[in-house]
Amino acid sequence: MTGLRGPERHPCVAHRGWSGKAPENTLAAFRMALSEPSVRWIELDVRLSRDGVPVVIHDPTLSRTTDGRGRVAERTARELARLDAGGWFHPSFAGEPVPTLEEVLAMAAGRCRLNIELKTDDTERDAVERLARVTADILKAMRLTEETVVTSADPVCLGDLRWNAPELRLGLVAGRYAPGLARILRKRGMSFLALAHRKLNPAALAECAKHGVDVMAWTVNRPRDLARLAAMPEPFLLCTNHPDRWLAAVRGLAAAGARPLAKQSAP
Repeated sequence: MTGLRGPERHPCVAHRGWSGKAPENTLAAFRMALSEPSVRWIELDVRLSRDGVPVVIHDPTLSRTTDGRGRVAERTARELARLDAGGWFHPSFAGEPVPTLEEVLAMAAGRCRLNIELKTDDTERDAVERLARVTADILKAMRLTEETVVTSADPVCLGDLRWNAPELRLGLVAGRYAPGLARILRKRGMSFLALAHRKLNPAALAECAKHGVDVMAWTVNRPRDLARLAAMPEPFLLCTNHPDRWLAAVRGLAAAGARPLAKQSAP
């Protein structure tokens, strides 16, 4: 695996779509990410609307990324679709709605793999179970279980997913790595770890590789961080708001590797 070239060794995951150039978690951001052939993965966040529809939005509240107020869980999917989820980013994106998970799946099917993160903060237990069940049902109905990985920071939610759809590939979102974590993940039926990029290290990557756990480093936006991680020999995915910066980093690494070494003077 270490013989892979940069783009294959460290595939790009477009974080909330191409969120550096379009409003996050909107169809515009996903469409932009899909337009770049080098982007093989897209990450998105999913919550439940009041009427039990999985919708694509990161925060539990509406004020940061829409012109609405209050909690996502207090609005129906139809009401959320009427909000402006793009004007905050730039006037040219005004009118972008809060999309449903099904809309994003239909757009990306067969074109890109998806990392679907289920958000459960401040969510009641029965709502967590319902989010897991409905998401699993949609993926099975659309026959997209093999093209997606479903992640969460909530082990209870992941357990519900495993119960509802054992065929789904699951992963944990973590802010740090503790020794033995990869073994625990595999024991619980998970083969994917989304890890904060500053906590990534060769020992953690080696342990994950030993247990068959793929790693995604999140969220890497500064060019120097992208270059540093792209230079690591171990394979893992790089999640970023800026696929163009990722592409510059992996291409720059490849170009540097292709340059002949400068001749040195004899001692």
